[in-house]
Amino acid sequence: MKKQYKKYFILSVLLTSFIFISGIAIRYIIDPVGINNKVNLGLYKDVALAYRIQKFVELNEVEPNSIILGGSRAHYLNPKDLEKYTHDKVYNLGLTYSTLEEQYYFLKYSIEHFQIKNVVIALNLYPFSEKLEDNKSDFDETLFEDGFTILKQIKHYLSLPLIKYLKYAYENKYTEPFYKDGAITAYHQSIVLKDHTWEDRKKSSLDGYYRKYNEYLEWGDTQFEYYRKMVKLCTDNNINLKVFTTAIHVSQLNILKDVNKMDIFYKWKEELAKIYPFYDFMTENSITINDDNYIDTSHIKQEFGYLYFARIFEDDSVNIPKDFGIFTK
Repeated sequence: MKKQYKKYFILSVLLTSFIFISGIAIRYIIDPVGINNKVNLGLYKDVALAYRIQKFVELNEVEPNSIILGGSRAHYLNPKDLEKYTHDKVYNLGLTYSTLEEQYYFLKYSIEHFQIKNVVIALNLYPFSEKLEDNKSDFDETLFEDGFTILKQIKHYLSLPLIKYLKYAYENKYTEPFYKDGAITAYHQSIVLKDHTWEDRKKSSLDGYYRKYNEYLEWGDTQFEYYRKMVKLCTDNNINLKVFTTAIHVSQLNILKDVNKMDIFYKWKEELAKIYPFYDFMTENSITINDDNYIDTSHIKQEFGYLYFARIFEDDSVNIPKDFGIFTK
């Protein structure tokens, strides 16, 4: 290679490296998801861009003694409501569009790395389906083996849609955090309730679950195996385990009838009882028939989450509707 060309080649490599490193540095400073929180630019952090990574990093910062596992329904539960009974550090590991595989790995990691005393698992029927729709999550099993390494950090910052995020952050002038201690905040809930009517929220969630139940809900044992391993992890480590099914709006139960999947629903509960005792809130009861108690047909409002914990911890001082929560074993 001629001397002149060698010089151009070296300069090109240096320029490319500079642009690449600068790009990473800019993304690191902006920190769209709130992974490092080193610089406060006043921009809204969109945790939804990388739920799993963000929770993994925050989990290691909190080092909890009690955790809540489940999907988006668990995600809405306020850790403070559980702290009333555990009197320790609680972290909400609920994940939107969560699978039981993801829950298992987060539980296993938590038990191996922290002094976990209490585990609460909020169960939903759909994740037990043998056939699951791709949840397009940022879940990475190796994260629990290697941690959030430098290479994973580079991959994380490079994969974020920066321009789209900046446009979104600029247009949305939110005044409070959407997430705290792993949970969706009451402020976030208020935004959802304010921007959409109950009829819109109801229709949207019913349409979504009608499609899911009709196209994907199939009986199988694959997901049950992850749940069995979760229960075993807790019992083997002498952890106080509490399990319950989430209180969906009664209209969602009707969908299961419409798509002829009630046999799976009943069989699911029978199999759950064989594995570990649980409190069943997924019934027609005085809470689930009341529209005012719901964000949509899938999610009970956060202010009623305390009723779950009062029931499963048998708190007689709380006025719980008698038909809300049936102990099943």
